Amino acid sequence: MNSIVILGAGNVAFHLTRALIENTLNVRQIFNRTLEKAREIGEANRISYTDKISEIEKADLYIIACADSGIEEFSHYIPFDDVLVVHTSGSSPMSVLKGDYRKGVLYPLQTFSKERTLRYDNIPFFLEAEDPNDLKRLNDLANRISNEVHQLDFAGRMQVHMTGVWANNFVNHLYYIAGDICEKNNLPFDVLLPLIQETANKVIEMSPKDAQTGPAKRGDQVIINRHLEALEDDSRLLQIYQILTDSIKRVYEK
Repeated sequence: MNSIVILGAGNVAFHLTRALIENTLNVRQIFNRTLEKAREIGEANRISYTDKISEIEKADLYIIACADSGIEEFSHYIPFDDVLVVHTSGSSPMSVLKGDYRKGVLYPLQTFSKERTLRYDNIPFFLEAEDPNDLKRLNDLANRISNEVHQLDFAGRMQVHMTGVWANNFVNHLYYIAGDICEKNNLPFDVLLPLIQETANKVIEMSPKDAQTGPAKRGDQVIINRHLEALEDDSRLLQIYQILTDSIKRVYEK
């Protein structure tokens, strides 16, 4: 791709811009409806930025990197037909792009925060395109960034995205719950960090099924009942604990 314009200025746009530029790909412009956010990425990477649809530059590739709810609206902003437009969502179909241009998807499977420095070469990218030639172009581009590039249709991509919700979003929420319990008992969240780190390390070296420990796996109902009693005053946490316990039990029942 000789030239790229990115629409959006959130976490994905921030990191994707950096990844493309670090791999000597020509990102020409950032567009966002909020100028301050576009300026943040533009000035950090020394590229132009705008919040005006009329100022969107002509490019070979347009990457819509925004929340799923905004993809369709952003897709109407691109006034050119002879270009390739992709979005970066795992759970939105290619058909959400509404222009007369060529269409595709460039989905990176990672959790992105502007405050974090990431390695881009090990982030899995999942690609889709209407035209085989565009799929090859996207494949060439993604391989400039990452060593892990796959072609996948919407049904498969949505399953991949859902696994990310299970493995990242839900797990992080459980960290929040654990941290809240620590705080209520005057304990720092840091006491959990060695446990969290070892849990992550184990699933790199062994299967999650083999790595599982704890009272639910052992079928230790005495300990489980004590935990349930401790949660009696919080029906929400009681329900979450019971659902997860039952799920683990079903995996290891003989």
